[in-house]
Amino acid sequence: MSPDASSERAPVPTLEVPSLPSETEHADGAGPLAPAGGQHDALKHLTSVLTRHLAPLTNTIARHADGLVDAPDPQRRRESALDVLAASSRIDDLLAALRHYSRPTEASPHPVPVPEVVADTVALLDDAAQARVRTKVEPEADGRIDADPALLHQALLNLLTNALDATTAPETVLLRVARSTPQVAFEVWNDGEIALDDPSAVFQPFYSTRPQHLGLGLPIAADIAEQHGGALRLSTNSTADGGTCFTLQV
Repeated sequence: MSPDASSERAPVPTLEVPSLPSETEHADGAGPLAPAGGQHDALKHLTSVLTRHLAPLTNTIARHADGLVDAPDPQRRRESALDVLAASSRIDDLLAALRHYSRPTEASPHPVPVPEVVADTVALLDDAAQARVRTKVEPEADGRIDADPALLHQALLNLLTNALDATTAPETVLLRVARSTPQVAFEVWNDGEIALDDPSAVFQPFYSTRPQHLGLGLPIAADIAEQHGGALRLSTNSTADGGTCFTLQV
């Protein structure tokens, strides 16, 4: 049953997943690597990940920069400029994720209204993505929580982005908030399921089955949850139980 199909939602089985496993993973999602053998191995792995993600972007910038120089057509020059800007923006996003993962921002919690957290997070998405997000704040969760709103927005945005990427438009995802005494649970649902023998692999830094993803969205969200005295878990992973649900408890 879909989690927003009725006000009385049946409980679903919970798969507890550690947010920070000890093994590293291949960036392409090919499977686990051996545990890192010191700083040198860690540096080699990071170099491989960055090369894989940054090389196509720098090639795109170089190719379209040449187009800006040579194209006589103003429309062609504009298109090339937009492609350069898009690639540059993607590089900025990758570097920002790496900065946050290597030096997490310290949380500064203060009372914030839960509905405001939900609305402000969805507003950070582009218009097309916003149209595909449904929200539901249960009455018992419609209050205030002590949280750093900027960090909570980032964690939820990471979860929503993953869920949207895992579905095909116009399919929607659900952001549901419920009370999980004494905390609040932010649930992000999509209708599919993670087809892995070990679904906990998705929590590994740099693990991603999508080439455009760095694989830090879930580890960063897990870190933010822990800074708030909570946790991130994969609470449902079955189409029979409503789909995939990541629960951020704070």
